[in-house]
Amino acid sequence: MKLVESATREQLIAQIEPLLGSEADVYLLKGSEFQILLSFGSDSEGEYALLVDLIVQSGEPLRPLPSRDPRQNMMIDPNRNTMIDPRRNMMIDPQRNMMVDPNRNMMIDPRRNMVIDPNRNMMIDPNRNMMIDPRRNSLIDPRRNSLIDPRRNTLLDGPYVHDVSGAVLGFIVRASDKVALLFDQRAKYIGPLIPAGDNYNLFDSAGRFIGFFVPNGSEGFNRFDVSGRWNGYVVGEIL
Repeated sequence: MKLVESATREQLIAQIEPLLGSEADVYLLKGSEFQILLSFGSDSEGEYALLVDLIVQSGEPLRPLPSRDPRQNMMIDPNRNTMIDPRRNMMIDPQRNMMVDPNRNMMIDPRRNMVIDPNRNMMIDPNRNMMIDPRRNSLIDPRRNSLIDPRRNTLLDGPYVHDVSGAVLGFIVRASDKVALLFDQRAKYIGPLIPAGDNYNLFDSAGRFIGFFVPNGSEGFNRFDVSGRWNGYVVGEIL
């Protein structure tokens, strides 16, 4: 806070970044344990920085409830349950089942189906639809809404995203009936998840297609990169 109080606008501009899509001249100043949203104004005495919001980071690790923890519940662990393991169940493996592979099924491929591509459908694009953008809508931002932050609300049961070994990588927040949002362990926004048939396609915050999720037929989804390589899974429903 002392930095904001004593620095000139030019000094602050060198250390902050504008919020994507903001038309209100709002900037983000990042600290190790906090983030400050600020804007600039002027009056008869000169320019000043206006504090818009203060976001305090939490250091609590993500801890799924035992029933939702694949390391404690073998039924939701693909490494121990063959039915939800894409390496052993060809029906949920996009490399062996073209119906769940966006590279071969154009209906679920955002590169060929504009309805499920946020770059061409603004209703599902957080960069153009502020209602589904956690950077501009505090209700769907876990850093500003503790009720949807599993680090602070221990009653939340996910859905959590795990790597192949079962370690927690992040969690998912519902933004609307047609869009979910992926966050990492520290509640940093990764990007939107868009339904594509029974699958969900994952985009980064800039709208680039970076992966997809295939239902495992039980209590979750397996995660794949764009090439179809398995790199994790989700316990629970996405939307």
